[in-house]
Amino acid sequence: MIKTLIVADDSTGANASAILLNQLNFTTLSLINYDEASSLKGYDGVAVSTDSRAVAPETAKTRVRKAIFQHENAHIPIVNKRIDSTLRGNIGAELSVFKERFPRKKIAIVPGFPDSNRFCEDGKLYVGDTLLENTDVAKDPKMPITSSVVKDLFEKQFDGSIANIYLDDIRSNTSLKETITELYQTHDAIIFDATTNEDITKIAQTLSQIEREIITVDAGPFTYAYSKAKLTQSDAYQKRYLFLVGSVTQTTTNQLKYIINNDAFSLHSVNAQNMIENQTATKEIDKTLKSINQDDAKHIVLTTNHPDNQDILDLFTLSKKKGVSVDHLSKMINDNLAALLEKAYEQDPRFGGIYASGGDTALSFLNRTDAEGIQLLKQVIPLCVYGKIVGGRFDGIPIITKGGMIGNDDAYEQIKNFLQEVDNYG
Repeated sequence: MIKTLIVADDSTGANASAILLNQLNFTTLSLINYDEASSLKGYDGVAVSTDSRAVAPETAKTRVRKAIFQHENAHIPIVNKRIDSTLRGNIGAELSVFKERFPRKKIAIVPGFPDSNRFCEDGKLYVGDTLLENTDVAKDPKMPITSSVVKDLFEKQFDGSIANIYLDDIRSNTSLKETITELYQTHDAIIFDATTNEDITKIAQTLSQIEREIITVDAGPFTYAYSKAKLTQSDAYQKRYLFLVGSVTQTTTNQLKYIINNDAFSLHSVNAQNMIENQTATKEIDKTLKSINQDDAKHIVLTTNHPDNQDILDLFTLSKKKGVSVDHLSKMINDNLAALLEKAYEQDPRFGGIYASGGDTALSFLNRTDAEGIQLLKQVIPLCVYGKIVGGRFDGIPIITKGGMIGNDDAYEQIKNFLQEVDNYG
C-alpha cells in the first residue's frame, strides 16, 4: 500500500522529494501523468506532478484537485504538498485544495531545507545568509518573489488561518507539543522555523505524537522525517521477519545459542526426520504453523538445529536404509522446509522479509515460489547478502541469504540491526 503521497507542482520537485523516501527503503514511483493511477501496486511512495507552478491559481487548484481525487479514498497515512524550496508558484492556492479535500487534517509547513542551504528563522526564508527577496528569485520573470516572510507568501492565496512557531519553542525541552496542540485548536496551518536537520527531526517526531492527522508541506526533508517518525511508532507498519535455518553446522549452532534468550527472537524447532516423507511433513508443517500463529516475536526463527533440541540426521545411514541417495533425502527435507516457509510467510501479513541460512534451503524456496532470481542490493556482513526476490509469487519481497558457516556468534544480531536500519519502514 502507498504510505506517502507527494503532490508537487513540477516533475523535478516530485522526483527530488520522492528519492528521499528511498532512505526508508521505500519503493517509490514518480508518475508522469498525474491523473494516471493504474500503476501503483507495490509502491510505498508515489509522487505526482501537476505541472502547475506557472499557471493561473484557479487552473492550479483544478489540477491539484484532480490529482488528489485519484488517491483520496486510498487511506494513505501521509500526504504531502510539495513546495518549491524558494516558495515560487501557487503555494497558497494549491494548499487550499488540500485543506478542502482533507478537512480533518491539520497542516504543517516546514520551508527550511538545510542541506540545500535554505533556512527559516523568525518566519523568514533565507538562501544561505541572504533573505529570499534579495536573491535571484526576486527577478523571476514568471513569478517574482517580493517578500521573505513565509506567512505572507502563503496567505496571498490560502483559504485558511496560519500561525508561526519559532526556533525558541522548537528547541525547548518541554513546550513544543503543547504549543502545537494549542495553536491547532484555532489555526489550520503552522509554519515552523528550521535551520538544522535536528530542528526538522524534532518537529517531525513531535507532530507524530499529537492526536492530529497532518498534511506535510515542504521541499522534501520534513516529509521524509515525518514519514520515518510516523511509521516507526505505528505497530501497523512494523515489519516482522521470518528466518529459516536449514544449516546444521557448529557455526550455526553457536549463532542460535547467542540469540536463544534474546526477546527479539523466537526459535521454533522443526523435526528434520519428519520432513523426509510428505505425510509426516504435512503434520510437522501444520504443528509449526500453529506454534508461529501464537507467537508475536519480531523475528521468528524456524530451525532444524535448535540448541535445546538437537537431533542431527545421519543422512548417509538413512539413505542406505531407505534405498535412496543422500541428495534425494536432502532435497525432500529442503523442499518441505520451503513449503513451511512459504505457508508461514503467507499466513501473517506483518511478515516483511525472509532470511534463509544454507544455500540449498534458499534455493528450494526460490524454486518453489517460481522466482527468477534475487536483485542484489547490499552486503550485510561478509558473505551475507541482502536483496529482493525477482519474479514468482514473492516478487519484490526482501530476502537475506547466508551460508551456514558464515559469520561470528552475533551474526543474527547483526542481521536484526541491519533489517531495522534499512527495511523497517518499507
